[in-house]
Amino acid sequence: MNVQRFTGRDNRAALDQVRQHLGPDALVLSSQRTGDGIEICATTQLPDMTRISKPSLAPNTHSVAAGDNEIQLAQLKRELASLRETLQQALGERRWQDTAEIRPVAASVAQRLVTLGLGRVLAGELADRFSHIQELNAAWQQVTQHLMERLNSLSCEELGGFRIKAIIGGSGSGKTHAAAALLQVGLGHLSPEQIALVHCGDPSRDTTLSQLATRLNIRQYSARSHDELAEALSGCRWARDIIIDTPALSPALGSQDPVLTLLSRQRGGLAAFVALPATASSDHLREMLDHSRHLPLAGVITTKVDEANSLGAVIDAVVTSELALAGRYDVRTNSLLPVSGDEMLTNAKRFAKRSLERQSAQLKVAV
Repeated sequence: MNVQRFTGRDNRAALDQVRQHLGPDALVLSSQRTGDGIEICATTQLPDMTRISKPSLAPNTHSVAAGDNEIQLAQLKRELASLRETLQQALGERRWQDTAEIRPVAASVAQRLVTLGLGRVLAGELADRFSHIQELNAAWQQVTQHLMERLNSLSCEELGGFRIKAIIGGSGSGKTHAAAALLQVGLGHLSPEQIALVHCGDPSRDTTLSQLATRLNIRQYSARSHDELAEALSGCRWARDIIIDTPALSPALGSQDPVLTLLSRQRGGLAAFVALPATASSDHLREMLDHSRHLPLAGVITTKVDEANSLGAVIDAVVTSELALAGRYDVRTNSLLPVSGDEMLTNAKRFAKRSLERQSAQLKVAV
């Protein structure tokens, strides 16, 4: 693979060099800021990953090679994903400028959506959908109504209908707090004797979740492998509500991620809920959802909303993935609160207004 480096004073200048030397089909592999500006590594083709490993008569050797390839592919995917935001910003800004000259209402709607924190791709899609409306306020009302309708929520009855709930998420996503909140939800209509908690992490760790279960006299199990989890679930047939606490997702490991191995092909009825922190970037949330797409995903639990400056990334991820909102973890009450699309958009507007006011105050101080 022939990789070339291009340096420009900013992203656009570097990308212009890439297109000039390698053509419109160039593939950007990495981007980083240097003393001279922005350095981009690009190529015209990726290596043929199918040639890296060939079938072997030795099953162990083949398994190791396949695992290495999975990790290599995952790492390459992460590098490419890290540039998505930069490319979308550069190309989206150019698209906005072109659209503003031809369709000013659509451009203004897209800019408002970006101000809410949505990615340029979804913002452009929504603006184009209602580009036939010529009056700005009417177009904005239609777009926000459509966006709210795409933010589906699970009712308390629907959430309670899932008997086996696995809480997944990245490191620091707040998934353990979300699992504890789900325990409390179960206790709202069940007795402790009807609920089971399965720990799939380090059994020696004394977490707040295990302490809560001990205090509430909830029966606890430990499972470190796929077979152990299957055995634990088989032993919990008496339980009407089962919460599974899992280790952090590791997208860098690809399909070799222990969490994917743990939860895949388990007994019917298992539903996975993804903890999405509102403090994370769009790329990170998209990566987590894409990484766990082969699991039986049932919904999203938003976390760390109290620490966030924007809800746009979460809204973008939920709408794009078409998953339902299962609830919002509230740090003040340590509980899972129902959340609707209307509430999400209202809070997103409030966050955006606060951010704009903060930027305006900073500009006044600078002047």
